[in-house]
Amino acid sequence: MPEADARPGQPGINIVGYLRSELGLGESARLCAASAEAASIEYSLVDFNVGCESRAADTRLAHAISNHNPHPVNVLHISIEQIPLAFSLLGRAFFDKHYNVGFWHWELPELPEEWTPNFALLDEVWVPSRFVMNTVSEKSPVPVVRMPHAVGFPVPADLTRSSMKLPTTKFLFLVMYDMHSSQTRKNPQAAVEAFRKAFPRPRDVALVLKTMNTDSYPEEWAELEERLSGMPGVVVINRTLTRQEVYNLEALCDCFVSLHRSEGFGLPLAESMYLGKPVIGTNWSGNVDFMNERNSCPVDYALVELKRDHGPYRKGQHWAEPDREHAAWYMKKLVSDTAFRKRIAKAGKITIRTEFSYKSVGQRYRRRLELISGLL
Repeated sequence: MPEADARPGQPGINIVGYLRSELGLGESARLCAASAEAASIEYSLVDFNVGCESRAADTRLAHAISNHNPHPVNVLHISIEQIPLAFSLLGRAFFDKHYNVGFWHWELPELPEEWTPNFALLDEVWVPSRFVMNTVSEKSPVPVVRMPHAVGFPVPADLTRSSMKLPTTKFLFLVMYDMHSSQTRKNPQAAVEAFRKAFPRPRDVALVLKTMNTDSYPEEWAELEERLSGMPGVVVINRTLTRQEVYNLEALCDCFVSLHRSEGFGLPLAESMYLGKPVIGTNWSGNVDFMNERNSCPVDYALVELKRDHGPYRKGQHWAEPDREHAAWYMKKLVSDTAFRKRIAKAGKITIRTEFSYKSVGQRYRRRLELISGLL
């Protein structure tokens, strides 16, 4: 609802980001628009896709993209390191006389020092979780505000597993990640190993491993393929799905598993909980904002030091190594204990649908924008 009337004393926002791109940061911008609409906040959409390697075929908001910023607040859903590039390409006039907010994601406890000069270009930073807030706040000279992602989407009532070529009668565990987001960080190997430990000879269970952009990382993907070779009970989906297909896949599976080493938020976990699915996830980083022992299966971990660089994740930093035995125990319990499965799934659904709805998050936007209006 870009043309919605803004409330008195509340400025509208210009949402800048990878609005057509099929990656987490693109979804972040799209969720921001949906949250603003839920709170009747006037907004404009500016598509920025420079340096983004992901497929740009998400057209859900294409009709609303104007590439103008008439409102006094810019919200930039852009990679932290690309903030200076955005200022250069969009032009100084785009940012002058505006309150500029960076919506930042980062997955480790320390922000790289080379990114700290980018604070000088911003008036404020929004982050999706307490984990990222703590990390960014340590080095930020500007306010850092937690604005979680909202979750909400439809799935067809007549959805069938056969439509996505999935086993029709088995209990399905889903692992899903983008190779552009670092296979090492997403750590699907741990989920594969936990599944193997839990079900050495799987008959009534299967593991669905969904990935994409493997062509960009052939050696890493080949390593995982070798591990999967000859392993029974594994279904691999190696292609980019539309956003609706992602939602459908989450709905068709019985449990989502993320044995990540770190997450800024953990959107697929939250999406599966929204659907009333039990989830298994490393009990560390952004996802602990919405996961606990009452509504999910948080997996024990040990913090370990990175012994070498992994893309932007530098040697000497720390992240989690999840306990695969604990994850395997949860897998077996979810299959065998129906009452436990239903109890945590129901609790997780309530958590997401109340605390992370578009209305709830949109109200957080509204309250913050009312405060910002006093600074303009």
